[in-house]
Amino acid sequence: MNSFSVLMLDPRGVISAGKNDVIERHSKYGKELVKLSKKSDYRLTVLSASIEQISTSKNNKIFEIIKISKPTYNSYKFAKRAYKYLESNKISVKLLVVGDPWESYWSAYFLNKFMNKKIPIQIQVHGDIADLKWRRINSRNRIRYSLAKLSLPKASSVRAVTKYQAENLMISFGIKRGKLVVVPVPINVIGRSADSKSERPKTIGLIGRIHQDRGIWELIKLVRILNISSKDFKVVVIGDGPSKDEFLHKLESVIPKNRIIYLGQLPESELHKAWKKIGVLVSMAPVESYGRVMRESLMAGVPVWATASAGVKDLMDNCKKGEVKLLDLSKSDVYLDKDFNSLIKTKISSDFSKKFVKENNTYAAKLANSWINIINKAK
Repeated sequence: MNSFSVLMLDPRGVISAGKNDVIERHSKYGKELVKLSKKSDYRLTVLSASIEQISTSKNNKIFEIIKISKPTYNSYKFAKRAYKYLESNKISVKLLVVGDPWESYWSAYFLNKFMNKKIPIQIQVHGDIADLKWRRINSRNRIRYSLAKLSLPKASSVRAVTKYQAENLMISFGIKRGKLVVVPVPINVIGRSADSKSERPKTIGLIGRIHQDRGIWELIKLVRILNISSKDFKVVVIGDGPSKDEFLHKLESVIPKNRIIYLGQLPESELHKAWKKIGVLVSMAPVESYGRVMRESLMAGVPVWATASAGVKDLMDNCKKGEVKLLDLSKSDVYLDKDFNSLIKTKISSDFSKKFVKENNTYAAKLANSWINIINKAK
């Protein structure tokens, strides 16, 4: 008997590159899909690209991830490989899910052509690509925006991660409200790791990919401005990326090396402990659709200082006043220093953590339910 699948296409290998954390998340999606569909022969299948071998059991009736190529931007070629795999394994696809409106979407588009079918497609939009600031980051984003203008209106469904991101998508791409579903990305929730009752260290923390589109040069400016009023704070950097060496070199030209704590890329277990070293999390990303690390920061009892974005706006709706502050580099050094010291003294309520844990546990089911609804509408 044929198996029925919700099929994810991952030509750039984003899912497999995410390692255990991302694979575990997709396994949860698969479990919820089986539970909600009430079909024992339903499962989530991911056709992915990777430079490494991927290990998920082929006997897993809930979730399977299969490597069919190396990471590629060639949507046509990836779709051809996907078609051959589906045909040889007699997999009946009920829904195509893609993680972006460019390479992944066009892989699904070509796959539909090869199969001579019109299987519905859900595009998952993780970044706030409708924000004008996103387009201004580089020429690649401007090209991708144009591609998204073609693909997003064609999709059966578009998944956003916050209501503000969804509103931006409707305005910029003309997507009908009925096509949009808002489901944040579930994260592995770890209990509070910083004691909100004790005084936190006078440090600002940068966590994540060290790349120019994350606002790292603006962070250098912030450090320079804060250093005018105070020279007793330190900077904690956790992460890696293509701009790491240049970033650290420029940071050392602003403050002494002994005030910089670089911890590199940390696994989740180590990051959990590292929150105790951070007084305030700083996010200078010009565009943020959700802000996973910012939410983890509040979970850890650490306040957030961030530039305005859809993700920050959503976060401020869900926490107490003062736990997240907007960061504006046009303000004076006295004003910024005052905000920094105010955040250092801010005690994070456990209310956000309790609410977040409760809602986070529903996200996998909500996403799987959106898949079932799309499939049912297509019948």
